[in-house]
Amino acid sequence: LWTKRCHNGLKLFVHVCIPPRERISQAMKLSEETTSLLKRDLRQAIGPIEVLGAAVLSTVAFGVAFACHACGIRDDSPGLATIGGLGLLAAAVLTTALGVVRWRQKKSSRALLVTAIALWGGVLIGNAVGNTWYYKGVAKYAGLKKMASYVNIDPSADNAQAFQDAGILYFKDGTKVMRSKALAFRNGLTYCVAPIVLEPLEGESQKAAKKTNEGFNIPSVGSLDYWAVGTDCCGNMGTPFNCHDAGSLRARSGLRVLEDNHRAMYRLAVQEWSATTGIPAKHPLFFEYVKDPLQVEDDLKTLAGDRLPAHLMVYFLAALFISYILHMVLRHWKVF
Repeated sequence: LWTKRCHNGLKLFVHVCIPPRERISQAMKLSEETTSLLKRDLRQAIGPIEVLGAAVLSTVAFGVAFACHACGIRDDSPGLATIGGLGLLAAAVLTTALGVVRWRQKKSSRALLVTAIALWGGVLIGNAVGNTWYYKGVAKYAGLKKMASYVNIDPSADNAQAFQDAGILYFKDGTKVMRSKALAFRNGLTYCVAPIVLEPLEGESQKAAKKTNEGFNIPSVGSLDYWAVGTDCCGNMGTPFNCHDAGSLRARSGLRVLEDNHRAMYRLAVQEWSATTGIPAKHPLFFEYVKDPLQVEDDLKTLAGDRLPAHLMVYFLAALFISYILHMVLRHWKVF
């Protein structure tokens, strides 16, 4: 009896503790499926390094493109700027090609594709933003440097036709901006104009040629052609006029406005002002009225470079967010 019980117990132990081949095979199969699922999940997972790397590379591309298009290197070393731009394009094209090839081969390609998109974004946005700042800063600086400077100008007696090539004018002592006679012209922006005068426009004036029907003094030169201007720096009717340094008693210099689109708007504003007062403006010249035009010129040269750090910070944060979104989208489309 004891022997029979031992035999039965041994059979039970073997049956319970040592599974048959079918159970082992099934367990191995389940283990392989689990491993496969884990590997797939790992491939689908969004790695922070991949997201951060794409954002950093995109920001670098943006910074290089911005510098090549906005800063002094564009004029001082155009060959170097071109090489920088071509290098960025080559990097974007190569990354795109590698990503597409790996995607077609069903290999891991999501990081490369996101990086390629990020590089293209950095290059294109850097070019566009940089080009905008170039015309606001370096291009304006270069244009002013090619123009002449004149001193001791009397806006009431000197004919403006003689200074059509002027970049900077230094007016006579006593010259001021008639801020109380400013006018505003709206066309998207508010274009503000105010006459630059030495002799009074109202009241008695020994040098005045004659008076208009509205009672204003016409300058001895016969035309009022020197104007202090600015955008969005005056009230709806023109006053108060707070453009540049027009309110400073130390200011008596004008930095020429070169933007054609702005000059067209200022010309319309002056025509309206002339029609209201009766004073002709035959050859109007438009200036930013400032204390130190040379310092303003230097600021224009470094304007884009001064703005670059702030642009890089904002762009990096945006690139980081967009990089994460791109990873999420490609993951949804089963791109690993």
